[in-house]
Amino acid sequence: EGDFAVTSSYLLAGRGFRSSPLSHDEAQEFFGMPVIGLDLVDPRYYHLDTALCVLDAEADEIMYYPDAFSPGSRAVLRRLFPDALLAREADAAAFGLNSVSDGRHVLLPQAATGLLDPLRDRGFEPVPMDLGELLKGGGSVKCCTQELRA
Repeated sequence: EGDFAVTSSYLLAGRGFRSSPLSHDEAQEFFGMPVIGLDLVDPRYYHLDTALCVLDAEADEIMYYPDAFSPGSRAVLRRLFPDALLAREADAAAFGLNSVSDGRHVLLPQAATGLLDPLRDRGFEPVPMDLGELLKGGGSVKCCTQELRA
């Protein structure tokens, strides 16, 4: 799921460095949900899950790093998610968006300290995790998961 993120309304789909936009049509047909293609433009954010995290799928609440996306994709994100939490560069670079949320608890790398208070202010409970060795390989919390959907 590195280049797909699911909310109750949309299937967000990254494209650019490691994913083909051809997968978007197939995903839309299979899941029967609108697929929103988002262009990644910064190679440090090579998958969607390094630049965007769904905080509460049912409420369509996300956080993302704007500079990882093309101008058009930023405009789409602003329109669809006007109240999104916007991450700063230091937190994005620490893989703070490669996080996992159950709608209340947000497991994130401990180095993404700038996200802690904004998450608390929105009613989430951040759970910082030490993933130092995994970070060296270019991933974080989300890379340790495999979500199953019915």
